[in-house]
Amino acid sequence: MYLAADHTLTLIDQAVARSDSATLRAAIRAAFVGNAPVEHIATRARTTIAGVLAVIDEMYAEPAAC
Repeated sequence: MYLAADHTLTLIDQAVARSDSATLRAAIRAAFVGNAPVEHIATRARTTIAGVLAVIDEMYAEPAAC
């Protein structure tokens, strides 16, 4: 189930307030999947667009071979 973009942006606000980087990264990913504009995600997460894209890139990274 995907969350609405507005709700995911609220999750970003909460993670920033708690200084919880793991939750923030998860909220950034959820906001992206929920079609929130990248500019809004970056603003709410208090980071750059490049920072948001780096978190999103992790979603698509190939797992390391053993």
